[in-house]
Amino acid sequence: MTAAPTVPAGTTPTRSWVWGLGRLAVYAYYKVERIGGPLPDGPLLLVANHPNTLIDPAVIQATAGRRIRFLAKSTLFTRHPLSPLIRRSGAIPVYRKMDPGVDTSRNLEMFSAVAASLAAGETICLFPEGTSHARGRLAPLRTGAARMALNSCAAGYPVSIVPVGLNFDAMAHLRSRVTVVYGRALDCADLAAEFAEDEATVIRALTDRIEHRLKHLMVEAEPRHDLPIVERIDRLYSAARGASREARERLGRRRLIAAGMAELRQRDPARLVEIMGQVEEFRMSLARFGLRERDLDQRIPAGEVIRFTLREGLLALLLVPMAMATVVVFAVPYWLTDRIGRWALDLQSRAVWQIIGGGLIHAAWIAAIAASAGTRTGTAPGVAIGLALVALAILGTLAVERESAVWRTVRAFLALRRMPLRTRSALRRRHRALADALDDVDRLLRD
Repeated sequence: MTAAPTVPAGTTPTRSWVWGLGRLAVYAYYKVERIGGPLPDGPLLLVANHPNTLIDPAVIQATAGRRIRFLAKSTLFTRHPLSPLIRRSGAIPVYRKMDPGVDTSRNLEMFSAVAASLAAGETICLFPEGTSHARGRLAPLRTGAARMALNSCAAGYPVSIVPVGLNFDAMAHLRSRVTVVYGRALDCADLAAEFAEDEATVIRALTDRIEHRLKHLMVEAEPRHDLPIVERIDRLYSAARGASREARERLGRRRLIAAGMAELRQRDPARLVEIMGQVEEFRMSLARFGLRERDLDQRIPAGEVIRFTLREGLLALLLVPMAMATVVVFAVPYWLTDRIGRWALDLQSRAVWQIIGGGLIHAAWIAAIAASAGTRTGTAPGVAIGLALVALAILGTLAVERESAVWRTVRAFLALRRMPLRTRSALRRRHRALADALDDVDRLLRD
């Protein structure tokens, strides 16, 4: 008979509406990609890197397909603006030594709650780095995850461990991409027999195994400077070689590029600076013509140009006015949201500030317009205007994104038509030469 899950002090049972709000915030702020199959049934322990503070649990809950109980530092339950939501999310408090005034002996409650949840077949998620950071590389893992899994196995409840890689293209940029990678499940069955004899060694071995798996799901690159270069090199190389733009393939390339940059920085920093300079020079050459890497080799048949023009022209009759209305109506709250993000103390908390502050500002803006209209025209029209503004905020944002992409495509097509053939050929040669140089570096690092 399995034990019933316990509710730690300071929490309440999970409220689904809390995670509904989190899912809405995640999909409104980011373009979310998920890689990996469905999570296994039964007791499950998710372990993830932690680059983006309170956003990380929301991203995982939005993509996991299972209800999750997260471990969170105890100070979030009483000393944070979101404490009421955190308590109602079903999270389990962790009492860390680094937090002032915390009684670490209460971690016995935490381990008991985790054990009971796993025994009941639930899913637990924790961030074994111990704290959120934006260094871009996985910090050494703490041993709590391994201890929880091994204790559960010893109690007769074998648990699956699934590593989760969170990869943000630009953590604090609205509508940027986050790629969530769910790795293959691993278990501790082969270590369970040794656990009773040498706990410390077995826990360390399982922690190392988790760390190894987790590193393979991440692009390890400093987010402010190195990650944009990794992305630029990937776009350049994949366009030159006609590589797949599918999410899994793209992530694999970027992992290799980031690792190559790190190794080249150690072995031949001058060569790295030279390559980065060439990549940046080529990017600036394309930018002068309003082109991207993949535009150079475009050959669009006349029939496709006609179909594109007719289709996008008709859609523009609907989408362009909607996009323009969105820009005009929400210009002020959008600007204020951007300013709020700049008040954040660090990069990893900026998105939280923008999501919370932006959500409140946009809600207040819509409410103010609807109330103002309602005082003039009546309650029902005011409510209708409020609902229409909510729809405009959602659909208008999608319209802005689509029409911006259409405009980039049209601009690239026209730029290529105007570009002299000699110039285009020269840019293509430089593009191929850069890709060849990257292949040479890759071979050098493999030797």
